[in-house]
Amino acid sequence: MNSTQKIYEYWKKEKSEDEKFLIARLNWNLPEFKKTAESLSAYRAYESLVDDKKMEYAVYSSYIFEIFFSLSKEELEEIERTLPPYSYILETIGKNRNIPHEEIEILKKNLPTNPFKARKILKKKKEILDRYELISEEYHSILRNYRKEEWKDFMAPLAIFYGLSSFGIYSYTSNPLSVLLYLLTYPLPYQLLKYLSFRSENLKKYTEKSLPIFFILRAPLGFLLSLIEFGIISPLISKTIEKYWTSKNFPNFLRKTVYELGIFLSRLKVKKFDERELREILYDIKVDSTSIPRTVIERFRERVDSGAIELEDPREKLYHPYALSWYRRRVVAVPKGEEIEIVDRRYIKKLARIEGLTEERLEGRIKKYPLEYLGYDLWNGKPAFVRDVIGVLPCKISDALAYKEGYLNILAMKCDELIEGKLLMEELMMDKLRRYSQTPFHSINF
Repeated sequence: MNSTQKIYEYWKKEKSEDEKFLIARLNWNLPEFKKTAESLSAYRAYESLVDDKKMEYAVYSSYIFEIFFSLSKEELEEIERTLPPYSYILETIGKNRNIPHEEIEILKKNLPTNPFKARKILKKKKEILDRYELISEEYHSILRNYRKEEWKDFMAPLAIFYGLSSFGIYSYTSNPLSVLLYLLTYPLPYQLLKYLSFRSENLKKYTEKSLPIFFILRAPLGFLLSLIEFGIISPLISKTIEKYWTSKNFPNFLRKTVYELGIFLSRLKVKKFDERELREILYDIKVDSTSIPRTVIERFRERVDSGAIELEDPREKLYHPYALSWYRRRVVAVPKGEEIEIVDRRYIKKLARIEGLTEERLEGRIKKYPLEYLGYDLWNGKPAFVRDVIGVLPCKISDALAYKEGYLNILAMKCDELIEGKLLMEELMMDKLRRYSQTPFHSINF
């Protein structure tokens, strides 16, 4: 059993919901906990939107998963209180719906890098989810809209390709009928049928199977090339970009070009980054849940309003090639023996201005009461005191992106509050022990 599995098992054995929450939150770097946190925050962001905005956000989100749409309010709040590993959520749903163990294991499988094997597993997962009615009509609607928007995104470069092909045919033949014949024998009817399949569910049943056959028969070489390009080359390029994104050999201008090209192809119109507007959106976040203490919401709002939570434009920071938003924690101070060492002087200077204190006085207070000003997290497996950073791309879905990342920040602050409470209780207990140091231990009533 490796260290990751040990943490998962430790979480499962823990009885206290607060302890489970702490284990999960402090291990968000592990894929199973990260997937739960990201998908829960994306679902909460989706819920917060008015109906006409929900679909718009869902199409662009990478973390909207079908499972959350089949859960009750009580089940969602239990997940919010304990942040279980994502596979555990699937196991629990499976047991509650009497899904056989073998099928639960299929649902838990991670998708392989091989696109053909991944497609096969996705098909099996969909069959299981449909069989046990775990895909709601609302999520089916999201999938339909996603495929439609994906087709629209694909049509932009495809239109250029068809235009150049038509120009090449006309240049060679000088006959406009040749161009028309080319367009009528494949591109126009194929794309028209594709468009109609999005308009009618009844027609879609026939076109889903007939369109690929039409493609193969009309352009077998084109089909093969498309299969290689989109099934093998594109995923490989995508993975390579992700792998070397932070490498010194990946120049900043190229990263910026790749990121902005991705935004352009997604047809997501962006605007100028406005920190004040983003702070207003974050401040107005409403979390209607008994799992989140009111004190945590108030602390979050105070730090948003004061500027203690820092905001970033993803186009400037370029942390990830495909991220529209993020929530991160950066180290400000670390424990060194019984002392606390400041490692981020820039932030201390900024925080001193916010608090109206001198740097020396603020540093003294942080060393004595670090959680009054900073969050708590693990850095390379060791305790650290941190600052919060939120990045949101200014665009038509900024409200949802801000909610998602703000919600993650709130969960992190709940963790801070739980730890602060534990440390306070420990101090009170130690103080009581010192005061009753001459009293027999069995007579002390904690």
